[in-house]
Amino acid sequence: PTKSYKQFALHKGKENNIMTNGYAKPGYGGVVVDNRKRNGAMGGLFTLAVVGVSGYLIWKYALASPTDLAEAQDGLANFTDKIGEKWDDLGMPDLDNFTDVLDGLSDDLFAELYGGDPMLGDNTTVNWDDQHVKPDDGGLHLTLQNALDDTWQTEFETAVADWQESDALQLTTERVAVDYNCNRVDGVMVVCNANFGDTGWVGINENAILGDVVVSSVAKMNEYYLRNADFDHRRFTMCHEIGHGMHSSSIYYTDNPSTNLLPGDVNMAKLREMYLTRRLTRVEEDGTVVQTTELIKR
Repeated sequence: PTKSYKQFALHKGKENNIMTNGYAKPGYGGVVVDNRKRNGAMGGLFTLAVVGVSGYLIWKYALASPTDLAEAQDGLANFTDKIGEKWDDLGMPDLDNFTDVLDGLSDDLFAELYGGDPMLGDNTTVNWDDQHVKPDDGGLHLTLQNALDDTWQTEFETAVADWQESDALQLTTERVAVDYNCNRVDGVMVVCNANFGDTGWVGINENAILGDVVVSSVAKMNEYYLRNADFDHRRFTMCHEIGHGMHSSSIYYTDNPSTNLLPGDVNMAKLREMYLTRRLTRVEEDGTVVQTTELIKR
């Protein structure tokens, strides 16, 4: 069958940030983290003042003005309970509650969710940090931390095997504790599942970018749509989001996953260009900088 490809755009902020990859309904945006340093004496004094005032307010109002350690512990326990109640009042998703999910995922809804990206056509790519890239020794060397529960192990193993067919990838997997909070870890890709609710995306990938390179990645499977989905929908989403974590750019799209389960030649060529390319730089006598790009033959 003919493979169907659709270009996917990045939702990204400026400078150091987190790039969010995922198909969603129009209007869905990414997460931006500003890491710019604040320097100067005034900034330091202001910070100390804020810390002092904040500490007093917490002591007086959150902990009920404790006079000893025991009272402080009781106050902290009550404060934590109140935070939990407020969290529930805000309607935040219960990430490990899989009873509040769709009964199934139709092909039509799957196609709608994957087809709503408002920035199609952006081919921007961002490589992983150089410490993970060895053009003369297999390309990108990356560890995938498997923080998924038992229901996702087959899809994960299948997707990793599909991507490992690339001669530009050297993937290592590591089973870790199930993490429904999907916390990122520097230097690796975390793959996880949780019930994120009716977000408009079945899967999403968040790449942390520092100095124009990827330093960590998190691929999230949304159980609200996928818990009771068929295997092809789950496998396609897993493969798709892991792929975003390796080249942080447009990736194949389909509204019929059963006939388009593999990454395909387009993605393999993209990875080869990114991670099997040697760049040599020389300076001419007149000061001109010349860069030569050579694709490693394998």
